[in-house]
Amino acid sequence: MPDYKTEGRDQFESARFKSLLNNLRFFTRERHNELLSFDEVNKGLHLHNQHYLGMKAVKVEDIVGSIDRYKDFDRYFLPKKAHLEHRWSNIYSAYKSDVILPAVKLYKVGDIYFVLDGNHRVSVAKRMKVTYIDAEVTEFVTRFPITREMDPSDMFILAEREKFLEVTGLKDTKPGARIRLTIPGKYDFILNQINNHMHYLNKKREKGQEEIDFKEASLDWYDNVYLPARNLIDSYKIIENFPHRTKSDLYVWINAHKYYLRDKYGKNIGIADAAYDFSTKFSEGLWPHIKLFFHNLFKRFRK
Repeated sequence: MPDYKTEGRDQFESARFKSLLNNLRFFTRERHNELLSFDEVNKGLHLHNQHYLGMKAVKVEDIVGSIDRYKDFDRYFLPKKAHLEHRWSNIYSAYKSDVILPAVKLYKVGDIYFVLDGNHRVSVAKRMKVTYIDAEVTEFVTRFPITREMDPSDMFILAEREKFLEVTGLKDTKPGARIRLTIPGKYDFILNQINNHMHYLNKKREKGQEEIDFKEASLDWYDNVYLPARNLIDSYKIIENFPHRTKSDLYVWINAHKYYLRDKYGKNIGIADAAYDFSTKFSEGLWPHIKLFFHNLFKRFRK
């Protein structure tokens, strides 16, 4: 009779060693080799609408996170810690011996799953390349798609964008609004700018006129501030120097740079001048950095 327990211990050590190699690979990329934390995702997405789905056959590859054991396994559900060996190898032995194990318990968020109970069973199933696993599933409904290709920052940005479109009313007044950021937290910058724009518009109102509310100001900002700036980014072809960013990213950065230049020189700087200065100094391509290096070098010699 095959010695599945010994085989299970060997498989555990092999899986743990592979996890160590993954740690090194992710370290060189400055990323964390951990499962998704349900608490972190819950805080970012503000999950609340849940309902019980019952027993399901779930694709093992779609299980990418854990409720409370996300530090014990890496992002591929390989075991990271030695104390997991006993239970892990016993479950491996049970799988190989065709023992029927209890169904795991999962939370579903979009198209991905988090383990409430059964982390070791999922880890072994992934190691053995099992395609489906029986699971008792509770779903948390989201307003936008969540897939296993996303990392937490992608999810949070989607949540922030959804909130931004609702708060500003642009979801209804401008259903085709192209405002897509790639860095978490930057929608707050735009919200603050719209708030300032609302105060500016109301200062221009004559006495007795009804004040413009935030949603009206958002629409005016989109038509008369945001779109002209985007057209400027298009005409200067600035996006070509930032291949991994969106035009909305550039809008935020150029405006932040505009405020920086205003503080530096003590006067308002036009958006066109701010855009040109920003593109010259911060383009992601190599040539703009070379030009800036020699520009600063010549300035030093002229002093």
